Amino acid sequence: MNQPPIEGPNPSPSRPAWREDGPFAGGGLGVLRVALSVVVGYLIMAMLVMSTMFLAVQAMDLDAIFEQGFWKATPRWNTIVVMISLLSAVAGGAVCERIARNKMGIRLLAIVFFVATFGSIVTVLRAGPDPEPVPRPSLDVLTAAAAEAKQSPTLYAMVEAGKHAREPNWLKIANPACGLAGALLGAMLARRQLPSR
Repeated sequence: MNQPPIEGPNPSPSRPAWREDGPFAGGGLGVLRVALSVVVGYLIMAMLVMSTMFLAVQAMDLDAIFEQGFWKATPRWNTIVVMISLLSAVAGGAVCERIARNKMGIRLLAIVFFVATFGSIVTVLRAGPDPEPVPRPSLDVLTAAAAEAKQSPTLYAMVEAGKHAREPNWLKIANPACGLAGALLGAMLARRQLPSR
């Protein structure tokens, strides 16, 4: 006697990413919105880091940024750099979340910073110990050289620092790691103020 085939459980219907409640709702426009959120969030971070560090440099004395006699950043300056990176990332993550209006945007942005952090770790491991700091002229010598070059002493000193100063290995890892942590924190804070999705 023939028995009807035993049917297994009904497979759950597929749920495409562009469904009405999905991260890419709206098809092409949804994808564009998520991509735009990542780009704008990252640009916000970069602009905040550059502008805030420029203001910090203008407000601080050269001897407070670099150790006496060397092109080596002081612990105080390194701490300021880490805080700037973290707070800028919080703002960028919040903007990313606001534009994307779902978790996909911040996930992609987090992947960018995760890859950057991993790449920095590999680079540091291959590079070995921190390089020896380069001797730095006195403030009077830098001021005289800046006057000869017809530049402001601060600008001239920063140009010279860009040529000779080397950030410590831990800071090379801390900056992208702060970007990752700050972006996730900013997205979480922004998500609390958005309607539940």
